Amino acid sequence: MAGDNLLKRWAIWVDGIGKAGNAVEYAPPTIEVTTTDFQSGDMDMPIPVDDGMAAMEATWSIAGVDTTTLALFGLVQGKSRTVSVRSTYTDRTGGSYELVEELGGMITKIERDSMDTGSQRGKNQKCTMKLDYYKVSRSGVVLIEVDPVNGVRSLGGVDALEAARALMKLG
Repeated sequence: MAGDNLLKRWAIWVDGIGKAGNAVEYAPPTIEVTTTDFQSGDMDMPIPVDDGMAAMEATWSIAGVDTTTLALFGLVQGKSRTVSVRSTYTDRTGGSYELVEELGGMITKIERDSMDTGSQRGKNQKCTMKLDYYKVSRSGVVLIEVDPVNGVRSLGGVDALEAARALMKLG
């Protein structure tokens, strides 16, 4: 049915600090499997072979200047920053559900809008985070979990790397 997954509201937390009421934009990471073309001597054309995942990053913008996020910039030895985004979605029948995204990684870029002589109300601070962890849950059910450090790539409850971890005695 049309209109079954309409974004209603969302809020973001950066390193456990709520930004509800100040977050104005969020761009979730793109998940992408990188491939290598493989062709043996008897094949008429190459086929794609899974060669791991592309690096992920997410961005968000906070109204004005966010001094708490400024202090989280860069690498902190042995510590990954955490961001969580909670969204609500509705359908045309009035039903609703939550979507929770958990992101781990390093804030690698902070950009502030330029200041000029006009209204300053629309000026934002944009943060870019390179990810080392990503998890998406809908109403408590894990849909996606990518944890490269621990060798996990689970999509729809199926971990594509589970067999490799078992063979290498890693998990």
